[in-house]
Amino acid sequence: MKLSLKTLSKTLAMMLLLIMAVSSCKKDKKVDPTPTATSSMAGTIDGKTIKLDAGALTSTYYSTDGDASKALETSATLNASGDKLNFFLNDLKSGILALTKKSGTSFNPGSHTIKINADSPSPVQSYVSYFSGGNTYFAYSGSIEITITDTSITVKWSINFKDASGREFNSAGSFTFVNYFAVTKPKSEVKDPTPVAAKPTIENISPTSGKAGDSVSITGVNYSTTASENEVKFNGVAATVKSATATRIIVTAPQTGTTGAVTLKVKNSDLTTGPTFTYVQPATLTSISPASGKVGDTVIITGTNFSTDLGQNSVKFTGVQGSLPAVVKSATATKLVVTVPQGALTGPITISVRGGATLTSSDFVVIIPQTNGDWQETGFTPLIQNVNLSASIGKTMLFTGGLAPNYLYYTSNGTSYANVYNNLPFDLQTLQIHLVASDGSTYYITTNQGIAKSADGTTWTKLLPDANLPNQGFTGMVTRAGVLAIMSATKLFTSTDKGDTWATAELQAPQGVSLDYLTSDANGKYFYAIDVAHNLPDSLAKHVIYRSTNQGKTWNATNGTTGIYAYAGGYQDFFKSSDNYQFALFSPPSNNTLNALRLYRSTGQGEAWVKISDEQSFTVKTFGTVVTYGGTSFNISVDQGTTFAKQTIPSGYVIGGIQKTEDFYYIFCFNTSGSHRIFRRGI
Repeated sequence: MKLSLKTLSKTLAMMLLLIMAVSSCKKDKKVDPTPTATSSMAGTIDGKTIKLDAGALTSTYYSTDGDASKALETSATLNASGDKLNFFLNDLKSGILALTKKSGTSFNPGSHTIKINADSPSPVQSYVSYFSGGNTYFAYSGSIEITITDTSITVKWSINFKDASGREFNSAGSFTFVNYFAVTKPKSEVKDPTPVAAKPTIENISPTSGKAGDSVSITGVNYSTTASENEVKFNGVAATVKSATATRIIVTAPQTGTTGAVTLKVKNSDLTTGPTFTYVQPATLTSISPASGKVGDTVIITGTNFSTDLGQNSVKFTGVQGSLPAVVKSATATKLVVTVPQGALTGPITISVRGGATLTSSDFVVIIPQTNGDWQETGFTPLIQNVNLSASIGKTMLFTGGLAPNYLYYTSNGTSYANVYNNLPFDLQTLQIHLVASDGSTYYITTNQGIAKSADGTTWTKLLPDANLPNQGFTGMVTRAGVLAIMSATKLFTSTDKGDTWATAELQAPQGVSLDYLTSDANGKYFYAIDVAHNLPDSLAKHVIYRSTNQGKTWNATNGTTGIYAYAGGYQDFFKSSDNYQFALFSPPSNNTLNALRLYRSTGQGEAWVKISDEQSFTVKTFGTVVTYGGTSFNISVDQGTTFAKQTIPSGYVIGGIQKTEDFYYIFCFNTSGSHRIFRRGI
């Protein structure tokens, strides 16, 4: 085929243009220089730094067609020693995953047969494990944040581990798995690295210390629900198994056990060794310092074998209703520091350590800040009479009713009261208690069947002033200046040895006069008595006080005129004497009512009487130079009745009795609803 020159030239020209165009295109083309990203990990674990490249990481992405749930497994070799951090994340998706410990887990290191989070239908649950020094630890709490893109998976974590000794440590950081689709495997190849084994485990014992006989809880897995098939020993000594479930055994610490490891065998399993149980000795109490204080003050209790766990030391103060718990601020094996709780009253402090025997201190005196009318209820609630007679020795007190009472209460601390009526050496079916008194070391009561004494307020001995009349009744009684004096009819009986021996004298008094309700000055120089035969609502009757200058043998009428006395209604604390004055409650003969009772004071040993109060009153008591009386308020004088300070009492109550001990004033109160209460305030 022949081509013309013209045609050839056109063809060559076109070919040349084509070559130039192709050459031009190759010259303008650019190559992207950006390198491909790689996997990496950075963070910390147990205080050690983690910084790894892709060569130290092995990751697998699990995905199966038709199954929307994915999974990721990453293993990081941390150092040349072979320490590893392993992640398995089930149901992989972007978001935050919380790790929690569930049934079947263990904190024991080196146990590769303990399943983590084993309560889900999925074959393997999310977990993080740390292998170091031959031990494997599983994370028991924390969070994992997952971010998934088309080309990478980023995992940020902050998780917590705990070893068998209970020591906690943390790990935090992040890793990125790049091009995860390139290492995809089906989920059927997921292997559970921690299958549940038949061997029992001991995850925990609680408590870890205590005494013989204490209950101890053992938790783990693979226990027999038949209690006898679980063999538990404390340092080699068999313990009694009280109950058992598949994951918890309750045992009693054996009496002959000693400090050492708790071990377990279930049926024919291998021996499992758990934590140490420490035997502690019983606590002892040495001292309480200070011995007194106010609410809120700090008290230091010393002794031995206290618990350093604050909650295992129980400290209680005396309170209105039973014992009052105190806050333990700090504790060592030999010292407890506590705070006096609100509502504490004077009385012993009790201490119990780890539920052991109760230790009791001597009385701790609660100092009550004094303000006018600051009365505190003692917690006494039994039904008693409105008017009550009382006596005291030191901090103790004895009281009874004012008219044929069937009770006699004794208290050593003012917060707990014992009715000792049944201890009296009389015929209780016909007994009538008349008066109570004390000489500072011994209590006395007079009755319609005789007189009795007690050194402790609870054990009573009948006295025999007249052996020929063993059941002779007495009312009037004085215990002053070492002399015990009582009267019956026309006879006076005196004793200087607390009623062991008696002297008898005939009363010398005007004819027709019947003397009773004795009182005397502090030294026993002058005796005073009431003429009960002429206590009549008659304006013409001569209501006078009788006085004796020879300790009750000879009696003469004073010149002062009084009024009607209310002793027939049980108001027997109505006539008292201080060192220099006499005090009496009486109403005018023309108005013989309880509402008209008023307090009068005499000067000149009964020769003249002056009303010193317009308040209706039901009781008057003297304590040396201190004079008290009460009705709707409490009134006290420290100058033998020259001036009185009036103090309010709890609202709605009326005073029906007053007593003073070493550290408190007590008032016996009643109200219109029939309630009876005893209140007190510090001296």
